[in-house]
Amino acid sequence: MQDLNALHVFVALFDTKSTQKAAKKLGRSQSYVSKTLAQLREELADPLFIRSRNGLIPTSYASSIERKLRGALEQVSISLEPEDFNPRNIERICIHMVEPYIVHIGKKLIDRIRQETDAMIILRHWTRNSEQLLLDEDVDIGLHILSDKPQDFYQKKLHSSAGYLRGNSDGEYVKFIVAGVNEYKNFYHHLLPDTEANIIIDNHALMEQLMDNYCTLSYYPMEEPDPRFKINIDAALITKSTRRYSHKIQWISKLITELVDDFLESKKPLYPPVPEN
Repeated sequence: MQDLNALHVFVALFDTKSTQKAAKKLGRSQSYVSKTLAQLREELADPLFIRSRNGLIPTSYASSIERKLRGALEQVSISLEPEDFNPRNIERICIHMVEPYIVHIGKKLIDRIRQETDAMIILRHWTRNSEQLLLDEDVDIGLHILSDKPQDFYQKKLHSSAGYLRGNSDGEYVKFIVAGVNEYKNFYHHLLPDTEANIIIDNHALMEQLMDNYCTLSYYPMEEPDPRFKINIDAALITKSTRRYSHKIQWISKLITELVDDFLESKKPLYPPVPEN
């Protein structure tokens, strides 16, 4: 496998399960992809992909070498990046965040990025599709909760958060949905085991408007988990593992980390009430 382009074809086939889709992804002809696949099969003495009704299915051998080849390609790409990284050469930056962070640091992040580059900035809510978009490299980096994920993802913990009730304690409970966190979980049952939410929203601004009459579960950011609170979650930066050392990813990560640290510092005087034992 001496042709580096053949490795890109292999990875594209692994991701798309189709010679046609792989060709489109690579900007090549379908015949080129098919010819390259035939060469790879001969050179590696393995079919690599088996045709099925659901597209091309990788063989066990192809699956065993996929991660190594993908990592090797990324290392080559990083090695070829200019030593003197300049954000002004970036054309596009895409970041997905859970909504509270967009509210807290979104404007400052856009302002900081704009100071260093004229690149297109895409800052959107984290959705159920964000992980796949990270793997497809349509999204550069995400800010979400730390959780069990495949090794395809790199997670860098930023801080912990303690869950507490906020708003009108005598009011009805409002469940604030955060994609990828609590669509199917009721964390508030740790604090209100007999309560059910009859109001469910996913808009942070609306939640703030409701707090005079209703209550909800909020999270206070801390450097480390606080055992006095029954609910503790960790926030993390998330990116594709093979991109973690990219100059672009390192630069974006540094900007976000600095802004999150500033936000943590500003919240310290507002420590939430410690729950009674």
